[in-house]
Amino acid sequence: MLDKHPSEAQRTFGDLMMFSSEEEIAILKEAKLLASCDYERNTKWGFSYESLLESTFTGYLLHCRGWTSVYLCPTRPCFLGCTTIDMKDALVQLVKWSSGLLQIGLSRFSPLSYGVSRMSTLQSMCYGYFIYQPLYAIAFLIYGIIPQLCFLNGIPLYPKVLSPWFAVFSTVYLSAIGQQLHEVLSDGGTTLTWWNEQRIWVIKSVSGSCFGCLDLFMKWSGMKKTTFRLTNKAVDKDKLEKYEKGEFDFQGATMFMIPLSALAILNMACFIGGLGGIILRRNYEEMFGQIFLTVFIMALSYPMIQGLLKRIKKEKQ
Repeated sequence: MLDKHPSEAQRTFGDLMMFSSEEEIAILKEAKLLASCDYERNTKWGFSYESLLESTFTGYLLHCRGWTSVYLCPTRPCFLGCTTIDMKDALVQLVKWSSGLLQIGLSRFSPLSYGVSRMSTLQSMCYGYFIYQPLYAIAFLIYGIIPQLCFLNGIPLYPKVLSPWFAVFSTVYLSAIGQQLHEVLSDGGTTLTWWNEQRIWVIKSVSGSCFGCLDLFMKWSGMKKTTFRLTNKAVDKDKLEKYEKGEFDFQGATMFMIPLSALAILNMACFIGGLGGIILRRNYEEMFGQIFLTVFIMALSYPMIQGLLKRIKKEKQ
């Protein structure tokens, strides 16, 4: 994506090829200055909340100032970077992102107030989707705890299988799953890729996003100071082999394993305890929705259970 000011919105990528040598030298000189460490020297960068917003979500602030974007997808990649390859570093990075994004969403720069008055409603809603995404953690914890406890105590929460309302629930759920599966397959992925994305979504919601919300609360309450944390992107040979094989590596992620393990154990315990009650009461139609939800979460939690068992096995050795 290339961001341009409205006064230059008509300039296309082809126009860049028509610059003279002097213009090219000037552009390269400006680019080197922008990439250097002296670009923000003697400025107010880092000393205001707006500069914090700009460092966290630059595109959002630029669009609020009237800049527009054009789509540019060259055959050759613009740049190649490295990403995290183990669960610990990935979740530490997610906590940092979640805390920063939610801080913007709950400030006066919220896309629902500040953004909607400076850009189109649809664009501000798109920004709002990403900024408020950490709040998924609250909804996921509710769906991962309350239906299971009700299932254990034999309390139905969803319509019966033969009820017309059950068809509504099923249609909404299957359409959402089908849409994501279509996006993955159309982009060259496989069903395994889609399934791993579902698992990653669970891990992100329960651990990274949840700790991000907690991190922001601690900052606001004064229990924690705002610090700049770097993400470790050093490549370890053993971790790289696990990453290339598609294995989940939870080594060093003890803190993040606590809510994941607790949720997985709770689902298994409620499923075993609630299944006996259903067999006695024979109310399969009433409890089918909760049975499916519990089994589905346990299937998604398999990597966490596997990682927990490996960890226990290593400690015994």
